[in-house]
Amino acid sequence: MRRFTEKQRGQSMVEYIIVTSAIIAALYTGGDVVKALHQAMKGSYEGYSYTISVAEIPDKEE
Repeated sequence: MRRFTEKQRGQSMVEYIIVTSAIIAALYTGGDVVKALHQAMKGSYEGYSYTISVAEIPDKEE
């Protein structure tokens, strides 16, 4: 059982390194990626805040 846990821990570390490397590579290749991510997050938040502002509050009549 111990070998299985050690293999899982090793696999998790490899996955973490791959994802971290991909993020770092995307950030170093150009600012367009960061700018696009910022715009996407901003648009998502604007849509969410608009939806919350026009949502009808339900009555508490039971």
